Amino acid sequence: MPVSQAQGSDGYRFLVRPNCALSWRATKRVLLFFTACFAVLGAYFAALGAWLVLPFAGLELFVLVAGFYLSALAGHTREVIEVEGPVLRVLRGGRRLTEVASLPANWTRVELRRDPRGWYPSRLLLRCHGKGLEVGSKLVEAEREQLAVELGDSLGFGRPHVAPSLPGTGTADSTRDRTRRAAGSDLMSGTPLGSDGARAAGCASGACINE
Repeated sequence: MPVSQAQGSDGYRFLVRPNCALSWRATKRVLLFFTACFAVLGAYFAALGAWLVLPFAGLELFVLVAGFYLSALAGHTREVIEVEGPVLRVLRGGRRLTEVASLPANWTRVELRRDPRGWYPSRLLLRCHGKGLEVGSKLVEAEREQLAVELGDSLGFGRPHVAPSLPGTGTADSTRDRTRRAAGSDLMSGTPLGSDGARAAGCASGACINE
């Protein structure tokens, strides 16, 4: 599973992995098979007198092994998103994880940016105070959308906010409009809202107000 979720008494934990078809053990078996094939072919041509085949076969084998190794190394990286009380942490790495961000969970909203033309993959952002951190970049579309919904539920904002991925499309304006509508609905009900009330209404509607 590229995305796995664990819920404990202290919060949520999402483990995100890239799509990797081969395990490390299977990768080593494939490399041993190709090594044997290159060795047999090289020995055959060397026996016929074409010994110049050997260095080229060795170079091809080196490139093949390097490609498989780098692919396996990239496929076994991890991205961990932890929501523990008021703190949201993002960690990345392979065997050892390194914390790359620590955000206030109550002020963080999930935003899924899609290309209106459908030419480029979507981007999943954790936005807070005008800054965004991209997560799940190595997932396919369906997995990224599933992660966005689960993150929104864990943060208490429900479905993620969907915005165009092109610059200058008015994402900040739409956030302000949603905040004004939330504030206006409370004013219609006869409950005045100050700055703290508008901020609470914005967070309840799933928008993180940038100060």
